[in-house]
This record gives sequence, structure tokens and C-alpha cells, in this order.
Amino acid sequence: MSNHERDWAWRSRGLTPTRRVVLLALAQHANGDGETDLFALGVLERMTGLSRRGIVKTLNALQAAGLITRGRGECDGSATYRLLLDGAGSAPAHPGNNREGGSKHAP
Repeated sequence: MSNHERDWAWRSRGLTPTRRVVLLALAQHANGDGETDLFALGVLERMTGLSRRGIVKTLNALQAAGLITRGRGECDGSATYRLLLDGAGSAPAHPGNNREGGSKHAP
């Protein structure tokens, strides 16, 4: 991860904590152009402590907010992600239920 991707993820406004941690996890694996390599949901589960369902909901919300795009991987449910560094940086607040999913380790 370059400082550029990390700083962009931190500057993005209107994010819930769940959305921010997933965006930061993607930023950690992005190259200087905002592209990630093939990425399996299991990697995001381990990095964030979120459930698979929570990660999928969060990725959908980040895509709807215009912060990422998603491409298909070749196998195993992997995908590639692109951080939309030049077009976003400010996620609109999402009204309503902001629960993308809970921690697998929640009491």
C-alpha cells in the first residue's frame, strides 16, 4: 500500500467504522494506481474480523457510494478491486440502517 491509498481511505467522509476498515484493508493491498490483486473474501474476513455476509454487504455499499469497483477473479470467489481515487474520496452518508454486519467475535 502506498501512503496515497491509505490517506485517501482515511480522508473519505461519511463512512461507518465497518466501511472504513474494509476500505483500509483494500487500500493496504492496492498498488499505486488503486488496483488490488486477486482478493478472496476470506482474506478480508481475517483482516477485519467481520463475517463474510458483513463483508459482502460492505463491499456493495462501498461500490454504491462510488468508492470502489469490483472485477471478477478467475476462481475460488476471488475478485479484483479498484479504489476510485480520483472520482471519490468523500462517501455520502447513507441514511437508515448502517449495520453492514457484525464481528464474528462479538459477545
